[in-house]
Order: sequence, then C-alpha cells, then structure tokens
Amino acid sequence: MLVAAGSLVAQAPRVQSLEPAAGDVEVDAAKVQELVIVFDRDMNTGGMSVVGGGPTFPKFAGKPKWDGARTLRIPVQLEADHGYRMSLNSSTFTNFRSQDGTALAPVPWSFSTLPAELRSATEQKKRNDDALKALLATLRKHYSYYDLRIDDWDALLAKHRSQILAAQSDLGFAARAAKMLESAEDIHLSLRLRDQTLATFQRAVDPLYREPIIQRRIQVRQAGPMALAGRTDDGIGYLMIASWMPPVDTKKIGEAIRDLGDTKAMIVDVRPNSGGDETLAQEIAAWFVEGTAVYAKNRYRTGPGEKGFGKVLERSIRGHGGDRHYSGRVVVLTSRYVMSSNEAFVLMMKQAKDCVVVGQTTYGSSGNPKPFTLPNDVVVVVPTWQAMLPDGTPFEGRGIEPDVRVACTGEDFVDQDPILEAALEKLRAK
Repeated sequence: MLVAAGSLVAQAPRVQSLEPAAGDVEVDAAKVQELVIVFDRDMNTGGMSVVGGGPTFPKFAGKPKWDGARTLRIPVQLEADHGYRMSLNSSTFTNFRSQDGTALAPVPWSFSTLPAELRSATEQKKRNDDALKALLATLRKHYSYYDLRIDDWDALLAKHRSQILAAQSDLGFAARAAKMLESAEDIHLSLRLRDQTLATFQRAVDPLYREPIIQRRIQVRQAGPMALAGRTDDGIGYLMIASWMPPVDTKKIGEAIRDLGDTKAMIVDVRPNSGGDETLAQEIAAWFVEGTAVYAKNRYRTGPGEKGFGKVLERSIRGHGGDRHYSGRVVVLTSRYVMSSNEAFVLMMKQAKDCVVVGQTTYGSSGNPKPFTLPNDVVVVVPTWQAMLPDGTPFEGRGIEPDVRVACTGEDFVDQDPILEAALEKLRAK
C-alpha cells in the first residue's frame, strides 16, 4: 500500500551519493572500475537488491563488497557508448535495508558512457554550437508555451551556454540542453538521441488513489489491463482506468460499461491516469455523451511571438448512441496527477448530460508534442499547441477545476478514500 508505505518513507534509509552520478551521460568507461553507493545510515550488510537485467544492466566483474556499514562497492566492466539502467530495491526486491530493518524506497539509477573515440574538442564545440542555435530557433518557432514560464531566454542561455558548448558528445549536449530547459517546467518538452530520452522536467505528484482501499469498499475485477470495474452493494457502478496507452483495452472497458448498464449511477475514476492516446479516451467517453459536443479547443504555434499562432480549432466528442450508451448519473474522480490526454477525457466527460467532477484540480499540461531533428541528430520533442477549455481559456499550468473540490492530502488515505467517499455521498444524496 502506498499510504502505509508513506509513513515509512520518512524513516527509511536514503542514498547519499552514487558513483557514477545518476543521470551522468559522459562517464568514461575505461576509468570506472566500480559502482559506489553511499547510504545516509548504517545498513544491514547481509543483503542487497540491485535490480535490473538485459543489455542495460552493468556487467559485474566481481562480488559486491561493503566498505563499512554505509558504502557498497560493486566491481564492474563497463562498455563505451552504452546506456545503463538499474534500481536499488524495487516493489518486489527490498533487500537494501537499514540495520533496524527499514527498507530503502526504490531508487532508479541510470547513466551513459562516452564513445570510445571522441571528436576533437574544436569539432565537438562547433557541432554543439550549431545544434544549440537550431534548438533555440526551433523553440521560438514551434514551442507553444515559449512565453509561459521563461521570461528571459537570453539570460537563461547566458547561464548555460558555456556548459552546453563544452559537452564532449552529442548525448552530453542533449543532457545539458535538457538541464537548461528545466525552467520551462514542461513535462512534454524533452530531448532524445537514439534510444535515450532526456526529460527536461519531472514531477512528483501523489495520485491520491489507493487500490487496496478501493478493493475494501467495492468488489472490483479487471476490465482488461490497466482498468477495474465493479459495483457497490447499493448499485452504484465503479470504473477505474489507469492509462490511455496500450495495453489498455477499450473493448474490455466497453464491455464492463455495458455490464454496469443496470446501475443507477457510475463513478469513473481516472486519478492514477496521466494520459496517453486521446483517441482511446474518446472511445470510452463516447459511452456517456449524447450527440456531438465541443469538449476542447486549441491553437498551434506557427511562428515566434505572441501573434505567432494559427486560428483556434475545436475538438468534438460524438456519443456512440444506441446500446453503447450509459444513461445513468456519472461522477468522474480527479486529482492533480491527471494530465495531458486524461485532462481531455475529463473535458469530454463534462459534456455528458448528468456528470459531476469530484476531487482536485488537474495538473494542467497538454501540448501535442512533435519531434524536430537538430543538426547533431539530437531530436527535440516540442509541445506545439495551446490547449484550451471549450470557452477558449488556456489551462496549461492551471488545470481543470472539479465541480466538487475535496481538500485532502496523501496523509488522509491511510484507511479511507475521501474523494471516493465524497462521490458516493453526492450520488446517494441525489
């Protein structure tokens, strides 16, 4: 249980340092002979869980050894021009524990090594400079939120330019450019090179959803991958959809909705869903909407500046109708974890005849990102549209307000679900 673990995380051991550092993409494979993990307190040296496998897992060159009770050294043989990924502990393997038996919360660890042969410093600097100029030009022309959170791009560039130009490799360029773009606070803005993606921003948001609590309150079953369906003892349906990306099965979810067609009302819970494919969201929302309705608007950036946008476009949802329509009352559960195509789903559901959104304001991030290739083959993935509510109000960074706001935090989910309870109370009162 996430919440039960929540009270333990504050008391759990922490990783104080890693060598190579997490996220370092310019590791010299020839110089690194061991991985070094340093903890913030004495550990149980009788166990460890370095989790991973396949080509991205480092090849051990000997047995891991504890250097005292806080430092673990793992002899390795690294390859040049290679990406490595592993995790210290996981949801299944938890052998990294402090001496009092408290497990380390899972710590992802990734890094990449430099190519065996590097370009000359002069050549690489010129390559970095050309790519940086192309990156900035691409952002000015195509980035829909260019003016939203960064007030002074010149100052931002001045702060990071020397470090970016000093990168020893194209992947190093991408990592340092991603660091510069952290200020955009845009989870849809990223860079990639071959099979490695470098995020410019990561969020840590509690979805305020605890499956064990749901299972104690409602008899649920799988509705295909990433979805649950069930009903309360007094005939209120429940549907949880955790993603709008495969392997979620909209056909199975549709069958679950049909099976719940005799319920007097339904709760659609999308709190743990961070988006995916908007067309999949439309397939499910169409079970609840009658006729055709505009659920969102957007406009694409076509050039630099405040006036560099095309016309405002409408996005519509059309109900399935017939025997593929749920006619009962509906409550949609939201939290701040909800974003992107799942925010579009919430807006679609708001077009249903009798639908109320209960929970908390959504995250506010939807950009329809598109890839653009720079001269050094680094690809920058750039949000290209401004997402809007049906009335034309942009909601990036603002989110979608619920009809019924439930004030709560993760600490309130130890043995209850305040958002679910608020939804049930509203449906039963009506």
